[in-house]
Amino acid sequence: MLYVTDLSECDSPFGLFKGLLPLKKKLFDRVVFALPASSEGRTNEFPDLEIQFKTKTIRAFSYREIMAAAQQERVSCIVIDLDKGFHEATFRDLALKSPLPVLVIDRSTSGDGLLDHVIFATDWSPASEKAMVQILELGEFVYELDIIHVISEKLTVKDMRELKERLEHTRKICLNEGINAESHIYAGDVAEEIVTASEDYRGSVIVVGSDTRRSVMERIFKKSKVDTLIRNAAVPVFFVPLTAEGD
Repeated sequence: MLYVTDLSECDSPFGLFKGLLPLKKKLFDRVVFALPASSEGRTNEFPDLEIQFKTKTIRAFSYREIMAAAQQERVSCIVIDLDKGFHEATFRDLALKSPLPVLVIDRSTSGDGLLDHVIFATDWSPASEKAMVQILELGEFVYELDIIHVISEKLTVKDMRELKERLEHTRKICLNEGINAESHIYAGDVAEEIVTASEDYRGSVIVVGSDTRRSVMERIFKKSKVDTLIRNAAVPVFFVPLTAEGD
C-alpha cells in the first residue's frame, strides 16, 4: 500500500493510519509512506506500526508523482491522507485516471472501524462488480452493509420489479458470506444521492466502482461521480477501478 500524506498538515499524522492496521494481510502486507522532502527529520515520529514499512520522498502531491511512486514500489492500492481543499486537482486526477484502488481518508473521522458500516453504491457495471468482490474479500471486517442503487431516469413497472430482484440477489450474496446487508433505492443525481445515503444510514465509508477507461474527451467534459463523492462526502471514499489489478 502507498500511503500518501503530509506530516505538516495534521497534528497526529498516524492516528488515521492506525485505524487501517486491522486490514493488514487482507488489503495490504506492507506500507510505503510517500512523503514530501519537508518531512525529513520527522520520520522519528513514526510509532511502532506492527508491519513492514518504508518511506519514499516525492517531489509533489501530483497525480504523476503519486502514480510513479506506486508503480516503482509495485503496490496494490493507494491511500490518500491529504487536505481536500489544498489538493483538489490531485483528487480529481486520481478519480478520473487511477488504475489502482484508492482510499481517500476524511480527516474529520478517526480511522477506527473503517468498514463497520459500508455504503456500497452499485449499478452492476463491471467496475461495480469488481468493487463488490473487494467488499466480499474484506467481509469479516464489515459489520453492516447498505447496498444502494440510484435511479437517474424514469423506469417502467417491469424495470422497477427487475431492479428490486437484482438488488435482492446482490443482498443474498452478501448474506451468504455472513455480511449483514440491506438494500435501498434512491432517485436523482447519482453522486448526490450516494452522499445522502451515507448520511441517512450513518455509513463509515463509501465504496464504489470506477471505470477509468474513458476517453480523454469524456474525462474533460463528463463530470466524475467519484470526484464529486470525494469532495462532498463526510466519510472516507474507497473507489475500485475496473482496471485495478490484484496483489
